[in-house]
Amino acid sequence: MTSTIESISSVKKKISFEIPAERVTSEIDKVYAQIQKRAAVKGFRKGKVPRSLVEKNYGSMMEGDVLKNLFDETYFKALADHKIFPVSHPHIESDEVKRGAPLKYSATVEVLPEIDVKDYAGLQVKKEKFVSDDTQVEARLNEMREGMAELKPLEEGNSAALGHFVVIDFVGSVDGVPFEGGAAESYQLELGSGRFIPGFEDQLVGATAGEQRTVVVTFPEEYGNKELAGKEASFSVTVKEIKVKELPVLDDEFAMQFGEFETFDQLKAKLVELYENQENGRIKSELQDRLVKELIDKNEIEVPSTLVDRQLEIMLSNMKNRLAQQRLSLEMMGMDDEKFKLQYRDSAENQVKGSLLLDAVAKKEGITVEEADIEAKLRAVAEEAGQDFERVNSFYEQNHNAKENLVAHLNEEKVLGYLLEKAVVTEVSKDEL
Repeated sequence: MTSTIESISSVKKKISFEIPAERVTSEIDKVYAQIQKRAAVKGFRKGKVPRSLVEKNYGSMMEGDVLKNLFDETYFKALADHKIFPVSHPHIESDEVKRGAPLKYSATVEVLPEIDVKDYAGLQVKKEKFVSDDTQVEARLNEMREGMAELKPLEEGNSAALGHFVVIDFVGSVDGVPFEGGAAESYQLELGSGRFIPGFEDQLVGATAGEQRTVVVTFPEEYGNKELAGKEASFSVTVKEIKVKELPVLDDEFAMQFGEFETFDQLKAKLVELYENQENGRIKSELQDRLVKELIDKNEIEVPSTLVDRQLEIMLSNMKNRLAQQRLSLEMMGMDDEKFKLQYRDSAENQVKGSLLLDAVAKKEGITVEEADIEAKLRAVAEEAGQDFERVNSFYEQNHNAKENLVAHLNEEKVLGYLLEKAVVTEVSKDEL
């Protein structure tokens, strides 16, 4: 057997094989003998079918088995001999298998590019300057306050206003005929929320508990139910109750409801800390993204499409999971799998380029992840999750892929740290970015 290597590109190699005629013939005979033992042909007992009938009826099976056997025998040996480490499954092209003739076939595979990374010291990047923003903390406090709000009955004699909650029974009809989905009992509606058809909530402003009103509205032309779109509807509404939202006072008692705080000042200080950590984390992440982009710009490389496809699958899976947590889907966002992959392919390609270049820097500079780095990270993970360190450590020891991903992440973090130390970083305002 002989094999030759052709470099189609920096990430694609074609291995061509020629297997001698005598080896091909030997394998054909061997495979036919195996088929003959289990062949089932009408009129013959199993294992007693004449060889001529086996060859007549099982030619395609023989060819498939011979190709597989010769592939297993030659392909992996050639990879070892030529020191080729494929990142994709081989694309096989083969001649017809014939007795007495040599067999030529080729296997085309994708490989990692050989990278001589350069110009990575002194990368010039901009970093967003952190600016404290009290409005963000106030907004978070208001969210918490809204979450702790109580609805209480409106004082007798007062009428409903925007921002009040009304509990209503209603029946809707078009041309005097009730329509499906147009009725409900004890439905709680916030006036001014915009949840109902335009004009419905406004016509309940000024109502009092126990009052009956007729509300007339026109369904929008783009309304989801085509049978109702653009039509005028009449709703018979009974206001059963009016409630007003009562917000808690932002004081020490309010803070105590969140467990670990004794004073409001402690709660606010914690929110400030969380906001600053979140913002600094975002700023750091975006700085690292710019750093990697600069590295890519100075080291244009070709990457295997197989790795880009894998990265796209990871991105797609992550996106679907995030949307599912919000009870959304790709389809609800006007997208499907193929549209997503088309839109984000360039991003996936850059992520692959970045990873390969960071790995090249690590090898060139001798940057490695030590056991102490792994332990420190796992202790941080355990503390953040409120778990015992030994339990977390045991999980990663028993899950090879999880540990491998952790080490890869730590390696990238160390390389990015090294590049940042060497970089020329200019702090600018957010508006300048």
